[in-house]
Amino acid sequence: MRNTLALVSTTIVLAAAVLTGGSAQAAPDPRAAPAADRTIGTAAPPHPPEPQVTTPPVPRPKPFKEAPPGTAADKAATPPDFGPDERILSAYHRGKLSRDDAVRYGLGALRSPRSVPAHLRPTGAVRDPQRYLTYLSMLAASTRPEVSATVAPDVTAPAAAPVAAGYDDCAAEPFDYLGTTYRCRASAGEFLVLYNVASAGRPGVPADFNANGRAKAVQHMLNSLAIAVNEYRAMGYPLPVRDGKPWVLVYGVDEIPVVGGLGLKIDAPFVLPYGLNQQATILVPNGQDDWDYLPRHELFHVMQYQYWDRSDVESDFIVNFVGGKEFGSMNWWMEATAEWATRQTYARDPSLPFPGDEKLYARNVYDVLSMPGAALNSWGGLGEGRQYGAFLLATYLTEQIDATFVRRTWESVRDHGHLPIEAIRHTAQGYGINFADMLLNYHIANYRLAKANAAPAPTVDAWRPYGYLDANTSLWRTNLSSMTGTSGDILGGARPARKSHPTPAGRYVEYQDTLRKGGAVYHDFRAVQNSGDPSCGYCSTLLVDTTKDPHRRSAVIIWSPAGGTGTMAKYPSIQTVRHPDAGGLITVPDFKHPMVATLVTTWTELDVHSADADSSPKTFPTYVETTLPLTGRSCVLRPLSVSSVETNVQPEATFNQYAASTADGWTGGDSTYSVKLPDGRIVWLFSDTWMGPLNGDGTRPVTAPLVNNTFVVQSGTSLTTYQGGTAGAPRALLPPSGIGKWYWVGDGHLSGGQLQVVYQEYERFGSGAWDWRFHRNVVANFALSNLRTPVSVRELPSASGVAWGSGLLPASRSGDGYTYVYGVDDSPINKQMRIARVSGSDLAGGTWQYHTPWGWTVREQNSRNLLTGIANEYSVTPWGGQFLLLSQDSTQAFSGQINAWTSCSPYGPFTHKTPVYRMPEPGPYGSYWNPNIISYNAHVHTALSSGNTFVASYNVNSMDTRVSPDADHYRDPGIYRPRFFRFTLG
Repeated sequence: MRNTLALVSTTIVLAAAVLTGGSAQAAPDPRAAPAADRTIGTAAPPHPPEPQVTTPPVPRPKPFKEAPPGTAADKAATPPDFGPDERILSAYHRGKLSRDDAVRYGLGALRSPRSVPAHLRPTGAVRDPQRYLTYLSMLAASTRPEVSATVAPDVTAPAAAPVAAGYDDCAAEPFDYLGTTYRCRASAGEFLVLYNVASAGRPGVPADFNANGRAKAVQHMLNSLAIAVNEYRAMGYPLPVRDGKPWVLVYGVDEIPVVGGLGLKIDAPFVLPYGLNQQATILVPNGQDDWDYLPRHELFHVMQYQYWDRSDVESDFIVNFVGGKEFGSMNWWMEATAEWATRQTYARDPSLPFPGDEKLYARNVYDVLSMPGAALNSWGGLGEGRQYGAFLLATYLTEQIDATFVRRTWESVRDHGHLPIEAIRHTAQGYGINFADMLLNYHIANYRLAKANAAPAPTVDAWRPYGYLDANTSLWRTNLSSMTGTSGDILGGARPARKSHPTPAGRYVEYQDTLRKGGAVYHDFRAVQNSGDPSCGYCSTLLVDTTKDPHRRSAVIIWSPAGGTGTMAKYPSIQTVRHPDAGGLITVPDFKHPMVATLVTTWTELDVHSADADSSPKTFPTYVETTLPLTGRSCVLRPLSVSSVETNVQPEATFNQYAASTADGWTGGDSTYSVKLPDGRIVWLFSDTWMGPLNGDGTRPVTAPLVNNTFVVQSGTSLTTYQGGTAGAPRALLPPSGIGKWYWVGDGHLSGGQLQVVYQEYERFGSGAWDWRFHRNVVANFALSNLRTPVSVRELPSASGVAWGSGLLPASRSGDGYTYVYGVDDSPINKQMRIARVSGSDLAGGTWQYHTPWGWTVREQNSRNLLTGIANEYSVTPWGGQFLLLSQDSTQAFSGQINAWTSCSPYGPFTHKTPVYRMPEPGPYGSYWNPNIISYNAHVHTALSSGNTFVASYNVNSMDTRVSPDADHYRDPGIYRPRFFRFTLG
């Protein structure tokens, strides 16, 4: 049974089975097995009615308040691996060298390779040379000064030249650093540039000088640093000024020679966290000519390193970030925010000495948007593209939450030892925002790459999270145009890589998308011209089932068609946004050409380590269907008016007489479905069934067995019980499929000359009283000549958790060739109807279709509830050109009311709710004057009904679970039997 009373009969029979040893098959678990589960009070896990779909609220940041830091990721990093040919740091990590010795040999090799013991000299190229030098630099920060002097010596600025005299940067003493001699020094304010001038095949800055004698490239770099530092400080980023300790940019670091003639090739600018003047130092290889952009970008890395200065274990803390997975995880946000910060300097101070440099920050947007399914914090390696294109995330967060958001993430790194993903979540929490909730909006904004258009009044800013405010979005789109996978299409300008599908009416397809943590996927569904219902302009309903994954966020964006209201030139405007309902289903009604609807899905789980996030894919299924509108039947609904009700009608007396006289047959049961066979016999289908005999005084012995399902075949006034096992050891007619499982019956009908009966299988999953659940639906076929053994047992749809078979309307009576299968979305009260159908009469031989408000779907999980207030079992019966629904009222717990509804179609809508009969038995004031008595699950018996007169039954039970002669089920076996009544509609 499917309700809170499921233990009533079973508990009794289990105790009886212990006494007799003969009926254990009736109850899979002797502690508590369900038996009377067809009443109003249901005990299956409560399932609240599905709410209407509402648009999630726009994330509104609160004033920032520092959130609890939480637990930072374990920073005990795996030591970095610089390849099999590197020996010094390898020995250090194995504990064979002290830190001082590791730094002494590692850096000493740059000046005097022979000072390194032979067994520590590398035998080949060192892997990741920039990272190698960075690591040595970090280690040097906590060594003795004489050890760290190679990488962190003092260097001073030259004396300022009189303005009239001009500059002679190369008049200073040459300065040796990292294997290169620098003959020129240029300073301005707190910055110093070490460089050489290109000449006679010697690399350096171009020999192109200003009138004041300074190389133009050097002057541009100094100017760029001055602009950037002013803007960064204005944005709240620290860069202390230390007397006699200028911040240094070294131009011309191409290779650092090490032992054996090998060298560390430097092919991209980077920042040593501990370098000249014992502070962060910018190193730039020759050939770099982004004189304005590059200093701004690298200076922000210098700023980033300031957020480790407050740690008492500063060097160890930073060293751990360079080790193992931490380095890429940190470098992702370092590069993303450096590109973002560079963009801010150009936006705040628009002077452009090199037009075009202001666009370089966005060079790598394609690397992110061409692979939107990659991890949010995906790292491509030093100097690679993905982390540079992640400036998009920094831009989005500062626009949507607060201009100081990025800075606060670095403060979180400093104050709590967070890796960037931890810092981002922690900072968002400080604004009262769950970052996972923003992730979907971020990916929608990336799809548009434009300013968000206004939503309909009154919430005109509801779509604000779906776009960018930055005026450079056109640049980002330009960088995507003509590129593989991101160029423009029917919607206009270039966008992230997406999957585009022509989607005609009647289409059903499943997509499998593999994402990494924080990644997203885009599907464009394009309506097809002249495909759909002609009566509505060839429309259909687009159903997108995103499933109920708690770590998935999805939305469908419907775009304004070309020329539509609010359309932006060559780029789409949002017409509406649709989100999943409680079941994960997104519906797009009136889907027709030229509509384009885009599904955006993101995986909201994140991993603090970039390597782990990138290496942990997950596949997300999406089920897409386009359904045609329902075409209801037309009729003039007859009013429902009950003119008479007669109780205790046949075959009630026949069952009572049989129970009193049978030696080993049926003495009580519930469900009480009926199917009339071609030879006139009626097969009565019962779930939990008490078996005889009764005592001579009409009571039931406490040893009486109970089985989970039986047939009782009526021929005239004669009844015969069909069960499994033997008369002395009866078992269920349809035996369990395994230990801890059992079947209860649903409705039945005739199919292909056989009796076909729906069964619901239940199973135990623990030892608790309520540790059982619905498992699956099956259909059993029985030959009419042998109703004791099924010919076949086949599975029926069960994916939605609906117990189908509450009622059947056979194809022979439905009027359209379909057999209608009714089910229930169970809950303690306010149970709701589900409807499915299959062409023909074989329930397992065709494709099931499921009713939705938008049409018939072939996906069970897309089915939706209809009428509220029906019971677990009910009936739908043809009546004078329309259909009559009869059910107990479930809008109140333990209600005795039976109601009727009517409809022109077997799938509703069912209206004209009318009271038919109130069951007199239940409750303390019922006919038994017993609070344990309940009644439930009324339905019509077609074989006994005709015209306007119907015979219906309902079940009566007791919640008295004692196994005792004075317990309800033993002292009065008549309680647990069906009641029959006849009613006539006027």
